[in-house]
Amino acid sequence: MEKRRRYQGFRKFSIKTRLVIALLLISIIPLAGISGYSFHIFSVALREKLSASISQTLSMINLNMVNEVEKYQYLCGSICISQEIKEGLLKKDMTDMEKNQAITEIQKMIRSKIIYPAQAKNITVYDTDGNIFYDLGYDGFYPEDVDMILTRLKNEDQDVWAYTHTYRDRDILVLGRRIYEQYSQSRVIGYTLISIDEKIFSKTVLEPVGLADSSNIMYMNMDGMVLSSWDRNVSLGQTVDPELLENIQEKLPARKASFSIHKDGEEQLVTYIFNKNLNQLFVYTMPYHYINSEVYVMLRKILIVAFLLVVLCIGIVAMVYLGITSPIRSMLDFCKELSRGNLSVRIFDEHKDELSDLSKSMNHMADTIRHLMEQQKDQEKKKREMELQMLQYQLNPHFLFNTLNSLRFVAAMHKDQIVSDGIQALSSLLQNTLTNKNEYITIKEELENLQNYFSILRIRYAGSFEYSFHVEDDELLTCLVPKLILQPLAENSVMHGSSDDGSVMEIQITLWEENGHIVIELNDDGKGFEVTQESLAPHKERRKIGISNVNDRIQLNFGREYGLHIDSHPGEGTTCTLTLPRLEHV
Repeated sequence: MEKRRRYQGFRKFSIKTRLVIALLLISIIPLAGISGYSFHIFSVALREKLSASISQTLSMINLNMVNEVEKYQYLCGSICISQEIKEGLLKKDMTDMEKNQAITEIQKMIRSKIIYPAQAKNITVYDTDGNIFYDLGYDGFYPEDVDMILTRLKNEDQDVWAYTHTYRDRDILVLGRRIYEQYSQSRVIGYTLISIDEKIFSKTVLEPVGLADSSNIMYMNMDGMVLSSWDRNVSLGQTVDPELLENIQEKLPARKASFSIHKDGEEQLVTYIFNKNLNQLFVYTMPYHYINSEVYVMLRKILIVAFLLVVLCIGIVAMVYLGITSPIRSMLDFCKELSRGNLSVRIFDEHKDELSDLSKSMNHMADTIRHLMEQQKDQEKKKREMELQMLQYQLNPHFLFNTLNSLRFVAAMHKDQIVSDGIQALSSLLQNTLTNKNEYITIKEELENLQNYFSILRIRYAGSFEYSFHVEDDELLTCLVPKLILQPLAENSVMHGSSDDGSVMEIQITLWEENGHIVIELNDDGKGFEVTQESLAPHKERRKIGISNVNDRIQLNFGREYGLHIDSHPGEGTTCTLTLPRLEHV
């Protein structure tokens, strides 16, 4: 790696000494120059941070509101999908006895199936004519309020939130929803109203947030009507100040924003958050007298002084910084090159501090890694050669082939064609695997081995499977692949994919080229299985070349970007995909 000339400031000192000197210079100079103005700068930052803090507070309140509202939306939804209520609403001409029986059934259903939150004071069901079909509770609405809510439900295709005042002098928030016919979402057969005590509601959502004096949080709809308020002096059900509502509507559909307004001769900071799902607003108001605004006269002088001090500090820090970061950058460059596989990269650092010692250790580490990788590569190569030799010399090929030919001749004399074909396939398979000492064979030879293997499996699993080959480009047949990479996949499909109901499993082997790579896919429509590490691991009592061995061989020879991918689900079959480099036959 080319030697880089970088400024090595203060490298004659240890890192510890440099850091102590830098810390003293950075701390003493700014503190001495800015201590007289610190409270002014804090006041400037306070206004911005206060707005962000209020936004976080509103976000928390909005989250509490969503969590609270979900209880009543669930209750409302349970009522609206109730089969008993729908059947009752559809029967227009019920007798008093039938109606009492229907209400009794509804009462049983609500007690046994529906979670009834303590804050829900009333459940009222109206038919499309505005008549009460079912009422659970002990309070009631004024007729004009009911007409207003039902009118909104008829015109708005969503949940409706409204404020009402009841006969018992309670402030109530009402959640309304349409009830649709069971098999027709376009036909409305009634309406459900859930009453929530506003005091309990505001206590759950708003009261946990502490506010300063003269500040307030209001929960309101898009028309500016106040539904709930932290400040109990605010009249619920009334419309807020027009200027406030106009400013909010101008900034919508922004989810949250802050702005200033004048109210009662005083400037106030207003922050709101818009809940799109509820189509409602949380509005936080705070008077500006809580924010120290007298700093603007000194702001320009403070910025000039702070700028000069910062420039001075930056110069001091830069000298120390370069002496530390320059060797660190060299180490980062070294690590990047090392991660790309460039084991010849080295760090040139002739200084005498700790970073220089670290650089030398990293160079030694690269040498060790390079030596170990070369050693491991030689060992793996020898290991593969020995495994192939052991596999090939387990049986005497000449004796084995003569025996198989004799057995095939006897089977032919007895006119047992199945046995004769099976022995012929086994003989060809063994001849290609035992006598051929090459680790790589052509795809054509591998497919011939697989066809012979299928012929052998048909003796044992006759009629349980069919297979077919599809090669998109015949030129790929001359490419080289590691020997015996398809047989374990075929064995897995036949032995574990065949169904017990007598159905015939289809096995398709497809070969194509993609992005300069060779892709071989073995697909079956058998039973399939859940793909886990345990299911892919070779059985402890079986000594063979298994699926995991196929993947290990490919990645050992060609790298991690190649290998075997298995996609299988119970009842949906199994797809084994091999990705290999294109190796041309020389």
